[in-house]
Amino acid sequence: MKKTVILLLIIFSCTCQAEMFTGMVESSQTQVVNMPQVRGWQAKISEMTEEGTFVEPGDFLVRIDGSELDSTIESKTEQLDVFKASAKRDMIQIQIDLNNAKLAHEKAQVARKVAQLKADVPVDFIGELEYKERQLTLKKSIKTLDESKNELAAIEQKQREKKIEIELGTEQKEKDLAYWKNQLDSMTIHANQSGYVIYASHPWTGSKYQTGDQANSGMEILKVSKKQNMKVKAWVNAIDIPNIAEGKKVSVSFDALPNAQVDGQITSVSSGGRDKKDWGDGLYYEVEIGLNDADNIPLLPGMSALIILSEG
Repeated sequence: MKKTVILLLIIFSCTCQAEMFTGMVESSQTQVVNMPQVRGWQAKISEMTEEGTFVEPGDFLVRIDGSELDSTIESKTEQLDVFKASAKRDMIQIQIDLNNAKLAHEKAQVARKVAQLKADVPVDFIGELEYKERQLTLKKSIKTLDESKNELAAIEQKQREKKIEIELGTEQKEKDLAYWKNQLDSMTIHANQSGYVIYASHPWTGSKYQTGDQANSGMEILKVSKKQNMKVKAWVNAIDIPNIAEGKKVSVSFDALPNAQVDGQITSVSSGGRDKKDWGDGLYYEVEIGLNDADNIPLLPGMSALIILSEG
């Protein structure tokens, strides 16, 4: 008889455990804040708005440590400044070369005209030797003029190409700098809706994130939840999942409101389980519960809830 009673108590205990589970109240209108993508896939939380604070759109929520990005931005800024200074020196030198080439070309034009005038003097007036020398000087002046013209054209082309190179290089480096500045800006996250701030729990330890904690990229840090359209989110062990199904009716009570109890129904069950090391071994499935007439009781985001499966 005694063994039978003990067996019944064990069966009853297991049955009750499978028919009830805990969760947390949140709104269907919730902004979830995850750790941004960062180098090394992990970063430190530098500052957080106090949990429970009511925020409006645009209010500060959390700042991620961006010291590494600050160093990158400083380096990129220095690279841009060096590039601009070097480009300025190059353009000044090209302009000097261009001015010299123009001057040489102008001198060559004058020398060509003078040589042409002298070469046009008839041989009868200056003698054959002088005439031949003047013809040779003319040929040399023509050659020098052609060379100065080509040199001037080459430097002008070099100047045009250098301007394009500088413009493209400056644009690329400015875009690169702007990208890293945007990355740094993304480390400071603001609210995009009104609601209450709720800190997320670390999936391995179960402790809520605090300023100074490390978090991996993509991990949920906190959320901003409204007071309307309340629901309950819970995690159910894979062993108990066979008892859970969408549409199943439940009764929900709340630790902070001992006299309040509402009916509801399971609205969704995740298709796959996740490790929650802080809860123990095994996989846990995310379950959402819709609440009936939840607006009639003073629910707040973050309240703990006890969900009991209804019979039948």
